[in-house]
Amino acid sequence: MSTTYRTNASIGHRQHIAQTARRSLLPLAGVIVLALAGLALPQLSGTAAAASSPFIWSAPTRVDHTPPFSVPTGLTAVSCPTTTLCVAVDGSGDVVTSTNPTGGASAWTVANVDNSKGLTAVSCPTTTLCVAVDGSGDVVTSKKPAGGSSGWTVTNVDFVNGLTGVSCPNNSSLCVAVDNQGNIVTSTNPTGGASAWTATDVAGGSPLESVVCPTTTGCIGVGFNVLYVSTDPTGGVSAWSPTDLSDASISLYGVSCATTPAALCVAVDDTGDVVTSTNPTGGSSAWTVNNVDGANSFKAVACPASNLCVAVDNQGNVVTSTNPTGGSSAWTVTQADGTNSLYAVSCTTTPASLCVAIDDLGSIVTSTNPIGGASAWTETKIDSHTLFSVSCARSTLCVATDAAGDVVTSTNPTGGASAWKVTSIDGTNYLYGVSCTVTPSTLCVAVDNAGQIFASTNPTGGSSTWKTVDSGGGVLSAVSCATATLCAAVDTSGYILTSTNPTAGASAWSRNFVDTNTNNALYGVSCTTNPSTLCVAVDAGDYVWTSTNPAGGVAGWTGAPIESTSVVLDAVSCATTTLCVAADGGGDLLTSTNPTGGLSAWTATQVEPCINAEKCGSTASGIPINGVSCPSTSLCLAADSGGNVIVGSGAPPPTTSVLIPATGAKLSGTASTLDASATNAASVEFWLLGGSYGYSGKMIGTATLTVYGWVSTWNTTSVPNNSYALVSEAVNSSGSAFSTPVSITVSNTT
Repeated sequence: MSTTYRTNASIGHRQHIAQTARRSLLPLAGVIVLALAGLALPQLSGTAAAASSPFIWSAPTRVDHTPPFSVPTGLTAVSCPTTTLCVAVDGSGDVVTSTNPTGGASAWTVANVDNSKGLTAVSCPTTTLCVAVDGSGDVVTSKKPAGGSSGWTVTNVDFVNGLTGVSCPNNSSLCVAVDNQGNIVTSTNPTGGASAWTATDVAGGSPLESVVCPTTTGCIGVGFNVLYVSTDPTGGVSAWSPTDLSDASISLYGVSCATTPAALCVAVDDTGDVVTSTNPTGGSSAWTVNNVDGANSFKAVACPASNLCVAVDNQGNVVTSTNPTGGSSAWTVTQADGTNSLYAVSCTTTPASLCVAIDDLGSIVTSTNPIGGASAWTETKIDSHTLFSVSCARSTLCVATDAAGDVVTSTNPTGGASAWKVTSIDGTNYLYGVSCTVTPSTLCVAVDNAGQIFASTNPTGGSSTWKTVDSGGGVLSAVSCATATLCAAVDTSGYILTSTNPTAGASAWSRNFVDTNTNNALYGVSCTTNPSTLCVAVDAGDYVWTSTNPAGGVAGWTGAPIESTSVVLDAVSCATTTLCVAADGGGDLLTSTNPTGGLSAWTATQVEPCINAEKCGSTASGIPINGVSCPSTSLCLAADSGGNVIVGSGAPPPTTSVLIPATGAKLSGTASTLDASATNAASVEFWLLGGSYGYSGKMIGTATLTVYGWVSTWNTTSVPNNSYALVSEAVNSSGSAFSTPVSITVSNTT
C-alpha cells in the first residue's frame, strides 16, 4: 500500500532570497541525495546554437550531502513490502531503497530513475515489483527495485496529467493509479508498456489524492470529500461508485485498507479525523467519522492489518490504534519527529512489524513497535540541502555556500563528491554568496541573509579560519572580490557595498543605492581587474549593471537588459573584462565577450534538464542555477538549487579534413561540390592556396553542416584556370585548424 503527498516544486536561489527579505520563508523541504554521475563532457553538436557558448558544460553532479537538510524537494512516499525492503521516492525523480530500513543512513541507497521529475507515490506489492508514479503522467517500474537506476523503466501512461497515487495489491499483477484530473489508470501488466495501462475518468475531472487496493477485488480512490469504491477496478467507469461522506469541510489525504484478520478501511483528513468502515462498499452510512488528533492535519495512514493502523500528521505525530473502529479513545497520539511534518507512512507485518514514515526535512522515522510510544521510534537523516553560490579562485580552489550556514570546499572540483568538504561557519543562516581570490593573496568572502560577511585567508582550513564582519546592511545576496583589496557585495534593495579592506569591519564598507530599475533586487555581482577594473551586477529585472570604477559611487554604474525571456538573473562571474557568464532562474547560462554591450552581446545556453514541459526546447525551462564562478577563460563552475555543480570547460581545438574533391581532381563549372569533415567545429570554410593567391589564399565558400558533412557549392569560374591547393578551415571558440591540402586543377573552357 502506498500513501502520497504532493510537495511544491524546487525554489531557486533568487526566490529564496526574496522570501527571506520579506520575512516569509516557506517551510523548507528536503532533497534526496542524487546518484553521482561522472563529469563526462558532452561533445559539441556542431550546430551554430551549440557552438555559440565558449564552454562545454557537464551534467550536474551532487556534492553537498551532509546534514542538516533543506530545500528544494523532499521524500513524498514510501512502500515496504517486507521488513527487508523499503522503497521511498522524492520530488527529484529519485528512489531511495534499503534492505535494512532501521540500519541508519548508510543502509539507504539513492538512485535517480526519473530525471528531475517529481515522484509522487510508490507501491511495491512484492520484493520483485515496484511501481512509482510522477507528476507528468509517467509510471516508473522495476522488477529489481534495489538494483540501481538501470533497473527502472519510465513509461508515459496518462499524457501530462499529474499522477498522485498508486496501489498494487500484494502478490498480484494489478496496479491502480489516480491523477489530478479524476482518472483511474489501471493495469494487470504494469511493466508491459503504455498499451498495458487504461485511463478511466471516474470523478468528472475532480482531483483524486490517493488510492488503496488491499485486494484485486477491492479498491478505493480518495477525492476531496468523496470516496470512489470498486470491486472490479479494471471494469471501467461503471465499476466505480462514489461515496459522499457528507462533510464538505474535510479534505481526505489518505486511505488504507486491510483484509486480515477482518475487512477494514480507514481514511484520514486535514482536521484530525479518522473515517472508518468495515463495509467500504456500503455507502455513506457505512462510514464513521471520529476526531482523534485535535486540529492537526493528517497526511497519510497505513493499516497493515485490521488490528493495527498508523497515521501521521503535520506536527510530527504518529497516531496509532489496535482497534481502529473503537472511537476516539482507541487512538493514541505520539510525538515521534519533533514538530516536523510527516508526509507518508508505510507499514508491514511480513515477517515482523515495521513502520517507516518520512518528514519534510529529509528524515525517515522508523519503528519495529509502532504502538510502543515515542521511544520506539527512531529518526534518521538521509537527505541533503541546497547550494546557493560557488566561487573558484583557481582550478584547484572552489568554495560553495548553502542554506545551512555551510561552506563546501574543494581543491579538486572535478573530482566528484568525495573531493568536497562541508564546514559549518554560520549557524543556520543562509549563506547566499561567496567570492574567492588569490590576488595578491588568498581571500574568500561569504555573505548571508543577516547582513554578515565572513572572510578567510585559509578557506579549506575549517570553521576557525573564517572571521565575521558586520556590514550594517540588510539581506546580502552576493559578493565579488577581484583582488584581496577590492570586494563588492549587493543586496535585495538595490544597494551595492564596496570595500578596499574587506576584513576591517563595517567602517571599511561603503553602501550606495545604484539599481533604480523597478525590479531592483540585486542577486549577483562579479568584479575583475584582468586586464582592467570591471564590476558587473545582475538583478531581478533582467538587467546587468556595469562599472569600471565600482568604488566611485552611484555615477559610475550603468544598467541595460541582457535577456529577452523575462527570467530573473541570479548570478554572474567575469573571468576577464572580455568574458562574463551569468546564470538565471530557468537553467540557462548566458555568456558575453562584451559585457557592457547590451542584449545582443549575450548568448544563452540551457545546461539544466527541462522541468517545465510547456517550455522544453526553449530557454528558461530548467532547474534554477544559483551561482557561477569562472576562474579562467577555460573553466567555469555553476551551482544549482538541487545541490549539483555543473562544470564548463573550454572547447577543445577543432579538426577537419577535405572529403570532396579527391587529390588530383579536375574541377569546372559553376556548381562543384566541396565537402569536409570536422569535429568540435562551429563553422567551416574552404580556401584556395597557390596560383595568383599564393600563401595568403582566397576563401571560396562557407560550408553548411549536413548529414554528409560540411558542404558548400563552388563556382569554379570565379578563379583563373590553374593548379591549386584546397584546404578546409574549422573554427570554434578556442581557435581554428586547417586540413591537409588537397591538390586540384581548375579547368574551364574559355
